[in-house]
Amino acid sequence: MNRKYVVSHTLVLAVGILLGVIVPVFAHSVGSKVTNLFNSPLTDELSPGREVIVDLVEIPPNGKLDWHWHPGEEFHYYLEGNPIIERRDAAPIIGKIGSVGHVKYGSLHQASAGDLGAKILVFRVHTTGKPWRYLESEGRKSVEP
Repeated sequence: MNRKYVVSHTLVLAVGILLGVIVPVFAHSVGSKVTNLFNSPLTDELSPGREVIVDLVEIPPNGKLDWHWHPGEEFHYYLEGNPIIERRDAAPIIGKIGSVGHVKYGSLHQASAGDLGAKILVFRVHTTGKPWRYLESEGRKSVEP
């Protein structure tokens, strides 16, 4: 074998391995959209170190968000589509339009949608100053209050 043949085949193999690792990581959230609608601190007298965050989460048909958890309590109002909230520590939530779901503090979860996609209004009582979410892929597989 000549050197050019070995180098070109090695490069093709390396690119294939890299794509095999990277594409699945990013494919889950492709097309999903999270729009922050409201963010406000709660009064220190009522709940020190807490804020309220309201987001609109839009998941395309057959889409899926990455596994993650939030440093706060999360409440969902299901607006459209056929969302499913998988949780590692509890049964999945089958989001019916007009119903409400709850994901407890630190619960690792993943939202997905069937062929109709999904729109979810998310209300979160969040720990002030913490990131809005922690991805499982970032190595945070357990709660770190």
